Amino acid sequence: MNSRTPFIITLTAFVAAPAVASLNMNEGQWETTLTADGQTQSSNSRCYTRADIVEMEKLLQGKSNRVDGVCRYTDFSQSGNSVNYTMTCRLGDDEQTSAVSATYRGDSAIGTIRAAGVTVTASSKRIGNCTESSFAR
Repeated sequence: MNSRTPFIITLTAFVAAPAVASLNMNEGQWETTLTADGQTQSSNSRCYTRADIVEMEKLLQGKSNRVDGVCRYTDFSQSGNSVNYTMTCRLGDDEQTSAVSATYRGDSAIGTIRAAGVTVTASSKRIGNCTESSFAR
């Protein structure tokens, strides 16, 4: 692991969630794997309820009342099932700005995160049903 790894791991939740209601992402249990330089950096599984998806949509568009305290989002755009945005995250005294692109296809998603000269690929797939959100409210 290098010094960028904490930022990369933090980004996992944000790539797996959609940015607008019309985006093609089904609620359920999702598994996301992050790969950089051909090597898996992390993998996790999270439950996205419909409420989680709606809240993430608002957050990425800057329309949420909730402030996550870690990241802020700008330059959001969407074309069909593909989204692009800029994400700036703060961990401790460090701040990193990333360009994020993702495409959602119902039960799968693929995205890239470009930051500090590193490109990370996030590959997500819906692996089943769930009822309890993985996210605190």
